Amino acid sequence: MKYRGMKKGLSIALCIVAVVAVIASGSFYRVGQGEEALVITLGRVTDIKGPGLYWKLPLIQSIISESVTTIHTKEYGYRTTQSGSAGTAAKYADVEDESVMLTNDDSIVSIEAIYQYTIRDVKQYAFDIDDPEGTLQLAFEAIIRRNIQNRTLDDALLNKEEIEQQVLPDFQALIDTYEMGVKINDVRIQNITVPADVASAYEDVNNANNEKTKRLDEAEKYANEILPTARSKAYQTVQEAEGYKAETIAAAESEVAVFKAVYEKYQSAPEITRKRLLIETMERILQNSGRIIVAEPDSDVVKILNVDESSSNAISVVGAEEGSL
Repeated sequence: MKYRGMKKGLSIALCIVAVVAVIASGSFYRVGQGEEALVITLGRVTDIKGPGLYWKLPLIQSIISESVTTIHTKEYGYRTTQSGSAGTAAKYADVEDESVMLTNDDSIVSIEAIYQYTIRDVKQYAFDIDDPEGTLQLAFEAIIRRNIQNRTLDDALLNKEEIEQQVLPDFQALIDTYEMGVKINDVRIQNITVPADVASAYEDVNNANNEKTKRLDEAEKYANEILPTARSKAYQTVQEAEGYKAETIAAAESEVAVFKAVYEKYQSAPEITRKRLLIETMERILQNSGRIIVAEPDSDVVKILNVDESSSNAISVVGAEEGSL
């Protein structure tokens, strides 16, 4: 009986030792290279471990380990449904709730992008944010939408690199306010397009803008051709008017000077001046008359003057009955 009792006690002791050994062996844990481990004691972080082999208190402590060197890639606006291989192309599915957004000229674009991040503070990442990945996705959406809404359609379609350069620091700044222990490594815009449902309307608008630009160019070309000619004609007309003005003024001044000279002579010798003016006037009137007939009321003689002839026969006298003329 005593032997049986000893044997039973030994068996119990061996079982206890085995259980303790199993529990003890399960209390060892390894933190891999590039990882950080949080030691959780009764629900609170009590220590942070780097790479190495450690032991924890069984049933009291737990371990949360995350890589701080792994680059995590998240997709926005689409999801990869099948990874590509040597003989198979990758397959993707659009997520329109994420990808479709408005520009500041009320145009619609569809965006596909990725962003990459690393965990730099495991405690903040695991405990300070309930849903780190969901929070990152919402923060990226807020930043990318704000950037696109500040751009025109053409600007958004043509400047992917500029959008990337602006979104990255803004994204990091927003994440830092959340204190979630994440570093944004890169942002890449995979594609910015006009959705198929509005592509035809956008094409019509684009064609209209091109036609408008063409018409404006033609109008500018026409203006460049017409305006110099019009300016030249206007300048020529002004110069002709100036010349006519100067000529008219000079003629008027000349006539005034002649009149003043005649008037001055008239004042000094009125009778002589009147006779001279009468003679000069008659000369101007009669110089192209050809033949002149002179009939004096008190004479029966009619005189015919051939002013174009220089001979002595220039004056002819013809008798007539009184009162016949």
